[in-house]
Formats: sequence, C-alpha cells, structure tokens
Amino acid sequence: MSLCNSQRSNFRSHLERNIRLQTRPPAPARPSTTMNSSPHGSRASIDILEELQLIAAQNLEKLDINKYYEVVCELGKGTYGKVDLVIHKIRGTKMALKFLRKKTTKLKSFLREYSISLYLSPCPFIINMYGIAFETDEYYIFAQEYALAGDLFDIIPPQVGLSETVAKRCVHQVAIALDYLHCKKLVHRDIKPENILIFDKECRKVKLSDFGMTRRAGSPVKRVSGTIPYTAPELCDTTRQEGFCVDYSTDVWAFGVLLFCMLTGNFPWEKAMPNDTFYEEFVRWQRRRTGTVPSQWRRFTDEGLRMFRRLLSIEQERRCSVKEVFSYFNQCWMLDTENGNSSSLASSAPPLDIRSSSSEEDVLVDRLKQQSLSPACVVVKGSIMMDTHYSSMSTNSSSSSTGSYERVNRENNERGRILVATPIEICV
Repeated sequence: MSLCNSQRSNFRSHLERNIRLQTRPPAPARPSTTMNSSPHGSRASIDILEELQLIAAQNLEKLDINKYYEVVCELGKGTYGKVDLVIHKIRGTKMALKFLRKKTTKLKSFLREYSISLYLSPCPFIINMYGIAFETDEYYIFAQEYALAGDLFDIIPPQVGLSETVAKRCVHQVAIALDYLHCKKLVHRDIKPENILIFDKECRKVKLSDFGMTRRAGSPVKRVSGTIPYTAPELCDTTRQEGFCVDYSTDVWAFGVLLFCMLTGNFPWEKAMPNDTFYEEFVRWQRRRTGTVPSQWRRFTDEGLRMFRRLLSIEQERRCSVKEVFSYFNQCWMLDTENGNSSSLASSAPPLDIRSSSSEEDVLVDRLKQQSLSPACVVVKGSIMMDTHYSSMSTNSSSSSTGSYERVNRENNERGRILVATPIEICV
C-alpha cells in the first residue's frame, strides 16, 4: 500500500527544513586571536545524504515497468521484496532492479538505502548505481548493476574454502570498500558473503553491496531479532536491554568472520555467545587463558592467528581498523599447501586512496539535480562515477539480516550452506 500524499509531503518538508537550516548563512565570527578555519567553508555543514534523499523524493515518479524494461528473470526474492534482471529498452543495458515492498518498507527507509548506495558508488569496489529510482502501486524500486558471476557465497567450497591467493584478492578489495565506507563515517552492519558481489570466479573484481542496514557511526539503534552468525558479541548480549550506538568495530568483527569463512568453508561458530562451544573455546584462547589453539583455528599460521586476534578482539574497543589487514598481506595465512594456500598474493599492492573530495560530492549533487530519476534517463557517469557498460549486481541481492530471502539457483545444482545459522539478536 502506497503512502498517502500527506505523509509523503510531511517527509519532504522535514528534509527541506533540515537542508534550509544547514545551509543558513553562518553568524558573523567574533574577533579571536586563534585560527578557526574550515577546509570546505560553509558547504562542509551540509548533510550530503539528506540532500540526496530530498532530490530523490522530489523526483520519485510512478511508472509502468513494462514501458521501460524487458524483464529477463527473477534473481532473488524475500520478505523485503525481490530483485529482477532486466534490460533497459532505450539503452539496451542489463540492470538489476531491486523491488522493496511498500507494505514492509517505509519511504524514508527506501530513500536512505538508495541515497547511501548512490553516495558510495564512486568507489570502484562498491556496487555501481544508475541514478534510477521510481515507484509502482506496490513497490519502491531502484536500479543497480548486474553481476553475472553472482556473489561470494556461490564460490566458497563448503568445508574447504577458497585458495589463499583468491581469498587475499577478494579481501583486499572488500577491505578498501569498507575503509572507504568508514572514512565517510558510515557503518555497513551486514557484512557477509551474500553481500560481496563477484564478476568472475577468481575474484579479480568484487564489489560490496546492500546498504539497507547501513547507518551513521554513533547513531542509536534498537534491538530486533535476526539470524546472522557474523554479529559481534556485544550485539549478541541478550542481558543488555538498552539500544546500541553504531560502531565501526561491528563491521571489523563481521569482516574477520567473513575472512575465516572464505579460507575454511565453515563458520568459526554459530553465534558469538557463551553457550556456543566453539565460541567459548575461542574466547579462552583469545583472552590467553589457555595456550592451546582452538580446534577450528589450527590450520592457520602464527601470522594468520595474530591477524585474527586483532580483527576478532572480544572487547570492541581493542579491535583494529579494517585497513590493518593490509599489513598481513605479505605473510602466509594457512599452514596447508593444498589449493595453493601456501603462496601469498603476488600482487598485494598498497591500498588505493579512493576517498572522494567534497568537490566531487558537490558534482554528484549538481548532476542529480539536473537528472530525472526515472527509467527514461540513465545517468551518464562522469569522472567520479563508474562506467555503466559492464554488468554487476548480485543474482541473490539478499535482504538485510532482519528478513529471510530465497536464493534463485542459476545452475540447477543444489549445494549446502556453510553452516546453518540460528536466531540471535541484532540491532537495526
């Protein structure tokens, strides 16, 4: 059911009021003997994400999908809605349309996910956006790239894992994407293989996706139920009834679990809680109450274990930043020599500096203001956007951790999950 016009108007008025307040000319500065300069002037106070949401809300049109797209197939579906592979009839471009059901998605949530995705897409390791957003009677919809090779989950051999070379290649790109996200003071909050999109089976090109749970660092969140084995222990603590503040360390923890899954084809535990035997074994070792390496971790080298100690510190304030993983790339992580795990990544170059400047963000906003966010006009990418002629978007495009989803089998071959997750508490 669509939101009524008064609700939509109230939301737009709220955004407009916030932007007016943020762009109001500053009061005259008082004489001072100390220097008080701002690197970006008054423009620095503008909330770029709220401005993008306002632009999207003002241009959101109700359109007939069949008029602009040829639907090829359904890529995935879940409680959130569905994802379809389509061909743009005017441009002939393959795209993935994400449909968010209005019955379960507020307009504010849709605009937030769309705007965050658009805001982050200048990073070459984050899924690209086409600048297309519209609605039907039943759905809010936006367009993303289509990834022919699917997602990372599809290529991790259960109980075996990826070769160290391929894993390092993937980790390098995901770490850059997460560092970029954190530099923007945003936290992904849903790092898992299903949200890492791949362009080839060797992970020469991968991208981070699905920003439905992304929030600003420091913003308060409340507890809801969900099923995800990547959740940090402080969020699994059911004795804490109060909410939490979003923190980068939760991404770091999930990133560490993701790395373990890539290298082993297993989860290290079902849930980071005291009643999980594997987790408790890890906690005793992590807190140096025992010198015996936990059974799940005996395949890693001393250097690999040191890296995991840093990423998976039980105390969140002691966890390292994501980019610290780069200092371990010239070291061997696995003890076994099968599947090429004995060789380190030959091309482990230093991480790229892909942080965009405020001037690039201004260009993004100006470009959107000149565009109609409808399927009739595909955004032409400029210097800060990725080229749109290639395809990429998950054939799974899973929903956030708070909802279930169904994976569409591309090759008609059933494969087991790495490990069956059990319900635990997370926050949104």
